[in-house]
Amino acid sequence: MSRPVVRAGIAGVASYLPERIVTSAEVEQRIADASAAHGFVPRAGIVEELTGVRERRYKRADEHTSDMAVAAARKAMANAGVTIDDIDLIVFGSSSQDLVEPATSHIVSAKLGGRAVCFDIKNACNSFVNGMQVADALIRTGQYRKALICTGECPSEAVRWNVRDRDHMKASFAGYTFGDAGAAMVLEARTDGTGIHEVEMVAASRYWELCTLPTGGSMNPRDLDKTYFEGDGSALRDAFIEVGPGAIVDLFKRTRTTFDDYDVVLFHQVSNQLLDVFQQVTGVPDEKVVRTVDVLGNVASATLPIQLERAMASGRAKPGDHVLWIGVGAGISTMVMTTRL
Repeated sequence: MSRPVVRAGIAGVASYLPERIVTSAEVEQRIADASAAHGFVPRAGIVEELTGVRERRYKRADEHTSDMAVAAARKAMANAGVTIDDIDLIVFGSSSQDLVEPATSHIVSAKLGGRAVCFDIKNACNSFVNGMQVADALIRTGQYRKALICTGECPSEAVRWNVRDRDHMKASFAGYTFGDAGAAMVLEARTDGTGIHEVEMVAASRYWELCTLPTGGSMNPRDLDKTYFEGDGSALRDAFIEVGPGAIVDLFKRTRTTFDDYDVVLFHQVSNQLLDVFQQVTGVPDEKVVRTVDVLGNVASATLPIQLERAMASGRAKPGDHVLWIGVGAGISTMVMTTRL
């Protein structure tokens, strides 16, 4: 008699959003104020026009990535009906961090009063789903039973406000779409068919220089000018087009599924326009998509778990439903994952 397949099932998911709401008009005014010495003023409405982002959240000065992760983690554990004493693995998967060392997961654990094994995973906006992937593998082998995956994203700390001209603003433009947020998920060992089923990932690392936050490492340990996001949005878009939908195609071929077989489609959202193009090309209807970028901006690795939380809270995602996760991140990488709730 064959053994039942062990998978990491989603027991609870939650998010944390800072209270401060910052509109795109405020972003443009801050750029104008900071760039006054250069005489540069951005065209009114350009940020929302190009991205569809109306507003985003910025954390308080005294909030850290670990604080946002902890706030989300407490809600996720409550939703799962567990306490920190039940958790035997904590993975902090984020493009942000409290410090270069130690791993932010240890700070999260200390604030929660945990005693679990901890480590961080960093892969830009795919960090959280990579954390889920690794935790699933460890749960399948029996090393751990309950894992807490969490993130705190604070890209607002790395936005360049003082720009010289239009080209300088263009190179810094990704920062104007970012918002801060926290998210967390409790995964547990299950044999009932729910949980993480399939994962497909593609990396095109030759494009790593197209979007960077080039500070804090051996390349630029103390250069203050490198503490801001830098990127070429047009080149990055072209790179993702070149990489194409390979991960999705391969997963669909292997699982013999299509978009029609999934009840909810979670898609990493960097702009309204990109999401619109995705839906036009794939035919995925609005009722399967959870649009967040217009009111939260690009919240990096917190994007997909926030979408799942909202889908579940609204009744659009129910027990037994099949969920398709599509992640993209600087580096660059694309990732597709399927889960059954």
